[in-house]
Amino acid sequence: MTYRELINQVLIRLREDTIPTDWSGAINESSTVSAYHKVIGALINDSKRSVESYHDWLNLRETVSINTVVGTKNYNLNSGQEIKILDVINTDTGHHLKQVSKVYINTVKFPTDDDGQPFYYSFNGSDSSNNLKIDLSPVPSEVQTLSFDICKYQDNLSTAASVLKIPAQPVILGAWARAIAERGEDGGTQSSLAAIEAAESLKQSVILDSGNTQYESDWFVSENHAHGTVNFR
Repeated sequence: MTYRELINQVLIRLREDTIPTDWSGAINESSTVSAYHKVIGALINDSKRSVESYHDWLNLRETVSINTVVGTKNYNLNSGQEIKILDVINTDTGHHLKQVSKVYINTVKFPTDDDGQPFYYSFNGSDSSNNLKIDLSPVPSEVQTLSFDICKYQDNLSTAASVLKIPAQPVILGAWARAIAERGEDGGTQSSLAAIEAAESLKQSVILDSGNTQYESDWFVSENHAHGTVNFR
């Protein structure tokens, strides 16, 4: 669903006029989008970020690989800052690297593990392009490939045609609840109900994304089992 469509879905629920056509460029720089429509656009992005951080969505997953350099401890991930590392594997050996604190590497591992095969990593700030930097321990003694399985948040939606990567319904309902609360028209009653709807939608979306069903299905054998009948409960 596009950014304009998302905004319009919230506006419909608020019984407000929708945006009939795409605007040009970024929404905050557009002279054709009203101030209130821009507020709804901001609430869409607020809701998007909340939904993104709730679950490791399949559509947000990426793989970032780095090749180690002999004797080099620090590396750039070239992934941006707003990521979550799910797993790190040395594709040459099959070993999984464990995340530890920088203090742990500096005070416990680094003084004793001069070089070898990396088994640990820690975060160490970011570079000038806001890419995360990591330290490896032990310091690599040979060239190997490390594969980082990450969950990377989508940039804020800005142009009318920007397409949302995660499920739309919890984002729409979350923005709707925020918009009702921002208007302050009902003393919080309607916004609370909208928030409940948003939470239920988010739960259902997580279940679908995880490949599960909401309820475990119980198979049981009925009295007719002797006749080849199996019931589903």
